[in-house]
Amino acid sequence: MAKTQSVQTLNRLVMVSVTYFVLAFFVLSAVIYAWFTITNTNSASLVAGISGVEAEYQFYIYEDSTKSGSNHMTLMNNVCTTSITDQCYHLVSNPTIPTLINGYVAPGERFSFAIRIVSVGSSSGRLKLDLGGLISTGFDLPVNKIQSAFGYEVTKISYIEMGVESEDMKDLIDATYYNQHFTHSNNGPYQLIEDVPMGSENGINSIVIIFFDIFFDPTVFGFDSEGNPYENSNIFMNQIFTVQHIFMTVYP
Repeated sequence: MAKTQSVQTLNRLVMVSVTYFVLAFFVLSAVIYAWFTITNTNSASLVAGISGVEAEYQFYIYEDSTKSGSNHMTLMNNVCTTSITDQCYHLVSNPTIPTLINGYVAPGERFSFAIRIVSVGSSSGRLKLDLGGLISTGFDLPVNKIQSAFGYEVTKISYIEMGVESEDMKDLIDATYYNQHFTHSNNGPYQLIEDVPMGSENGINSIVIIFFDIFFDPTVFGFDSEGNPYENSNIFMNQIFTVQHIFMTVYP
């Protein structure tokens, strides 16, 4: 009887590990009015433990009045303060309610984000992030979903060691990153990065920062009912676009 209970307990632990192997940790929403605004809601805390690999996160949005994205991709001495509120990374300390981008946005504009992930476990592992839960509403034809006018780009992967943030490591480490457009036929998940080394017993690679952009492509115009392309982006006006989740996977 005791042996049966032990087996059942082990099976439950395995199921819990599998359940937390993919964890949605916040909701990133974009609402299209004249063009769009982005808001953020946190659906779950990011605390995942897989084979001793545990991680926590901080989420940042680049405050940019020009809406052209960040050209200074670093968190060291580049986080917004009470005296510096533009051209800096704003830490979203409570991403349950706040509006990340407030105002109207036109095609061609770009928004930058950073996710700082800290390994708090004792084992080394690898990190994977995916975007998912895309929702477009207000379109006339499926091919004209507003999500098809957006793309995303991983701009930098860096590490913090001994208080020093590294240069861009995305092409130097054994990892894969993705730069692509969303499509009208796929609501996710979309791969952002995978196989990023993180965490070890001696603390190396214990803090990793993923920088990425989401942008409104000015060259995507949509199609009329006969399949002919439009000559501007007006077909996307007044649509609503939501990216609901970023999924995190930490694995040995």
